[in-house]
Amino acid sequence: MSTATLALRDDEAPAPARRRRSKRVLTPVLSIGGLLVVWQLASLLTPLVPSPWVVVQQLIADASYYPANIAVTMSSAAQGYLWGNGIAIVLALLTLPLPPLQALLERVAVGAIALPLIAVAPILAIAFAGNVPSVILAAQAVVFTTLVACILGLSNVDQSALDLVRSAGGSSWTAIRKVRLPSAIPSLVVGLQIAAPSAILGAIIGEYMGGSRGLGVAMIQAQGAFDVPRAWALAIVTSVLAAAAFLAIPWIVRLTMPWVGHSSPNISPRAVGRRGRRMPWPLAVLRALGNLAATIAIVVVVWWLLAAAVPGGQAVARGPIEVFRYFSNAETLTVSPTGQTQTALQSLFTALGQTAVDASVGFVVGTVLSIAMAIVVYESRTVEAIVMPVSIVLRSVPIVAAMPLLALVFGRGIVAVTVLITMMTFFPTLVNLLLAMRSVPGGAVDLFAVAGATRRQRLTKLLLPYAMPALFASIKIALPLSVGAAMVAEWLATGSGLGAAMTVAATMSDYYFVWGGVAAVLLISLLLYQLASYWERKISARLA
Repeated sequence: MSTATLALRDDEAPAPARRRRSKRVLTPVLSIGGLLVVWQLASLLTPLVPSPWVVVQQLIADASYYPANIAVTMSSAAQGYLWGNGIAIVLALLTLPLPPLQALLERVAVGAIALPLIAVAPILAIAFAGNVPSVILAAQAVVFTTLVACILGLSNVDQSALDLVRSAGGSSWTAIRKVRLPSAIPSLVVGLQIAAPSAILGAIIGEYMGGSRGLGVAMIQAQGAFDVPRAWALAIVTSVLAAAAFLAIPWIVRLTMPWVGHSSPNISPRAVGRRGRRMPWPLAVLRALGNLAATIAIVVVVWWLLAAAVPGGQAVARGPIEVFRYFSNAETLTVSPTGQTQTALQSLFTALGQTAVDASVGFVVGTVLSIAMAIVVYESRTVEAIVMPVSIVLRSVPIVAAMPLLALVFGRGIVAVTVLITMMTFFPTLVNLLLAMRSVPGGAVDLFAVAGATRRQRLTKLLLPYAMPALFASIKIALPLSVGAAMVAEWLATGSGLGAAMTVAATMSDYYFVWGGVAAVLLISLLLYQLASYWERKISARLA
């Protein structure tokens, strides 16, 4: 008898199975419905938040307005997405046999995501014509996320599988093709998913800061005319596009590689242990100092190369020596966003301190919430069906559109900044942790169940240790994202911090301060990355 004959039709399926399928469909619909109810209630509290029906009417009225703008933005985002992801995957594969070189590459890639878009976008707009700035910013926004996901997947494989390939006479390329690449695909898919909304955001910011067409330009026009319904409608359109891109990645992978859906990443304790080695504290200190020196050297070299490569010469480019002289001169005065006159160095440190506070609060809140929610979602498919659609929608809202709206609802202080950073960091960490916990071998889960382990013991002794590489990968992504989101919030809403200071400097064509701010953000982000890597090695050594 054939399989088709044995298969039950939907109306013949057992009632519990039909109920489960109905629940999987209804729960996300109800969660989106709840979000619409909250939106409607907010519209009753303030005229600055239009009701869903008003936005729908605006969407219908502007139906002919969107296609041309969407085409421009999605073209730039797609080009940047392909370039950024292609570069990240190729570099991860080429440096795989050389771990020190791969670690150096990760630090350089941190600089790519840490470059403040609000400072880079005006420089790119001056240096390049057409949609090139949007393509560059889209590529910049995805390269680090994909690189970290790819390295995580390629590295966290069972050492015994690699030993088996070598004992059979297989080469390093055979091990990569037969073991590492299949194991890396689930992690890489998650990275590609997270990168999709980021590419659209990068393209929109490029248009926001100097484009002539696209959704970013349309947002500027709507916000400049105080056309609140159209601004909300454009935010909805961009969110739908980003969510569609996010959801399309797994579908494309299943279509082109159907076997991936039946595999899971093989993150084993042996793989985790290889990432961290115990060493005497003097060697650890020397290693940390060496990494610090290498980090500073990377910032200076990349900075010099960028200054030399940017078209336009002295119009926008400022090298390390020039900027050092600018900030070391006590007679160089700048005007802060609040109107105070300070030396350039005082202004930089004051603004950087405020940005550090904004980014730190948002990072901690977002990380804690994502870890807690990942645990809850792992335990309940119902909660997952409620949380994930809302999370996708919120993550897909471009921050240049979300921040003005958040400022209207939460004010222009730390609360609005924290909400924005949480929106940026919550979803990537949640997805990475959930994937890692669900990749735990079934045999290990069954062993804990047979031993009578409690939920807490299973969580602390099994799930979280296996998820530790994914957690640190998420932290490495979230740290520079938090800094970047804080600067965007300061630029668009709070009027304080380095984001606002660099915007004022760019408006006054003070590119010395702009390049100095970029260098400061790069250095801080790289140091934070080093700190996260240190704790990753320390904790991984304990788990080994």
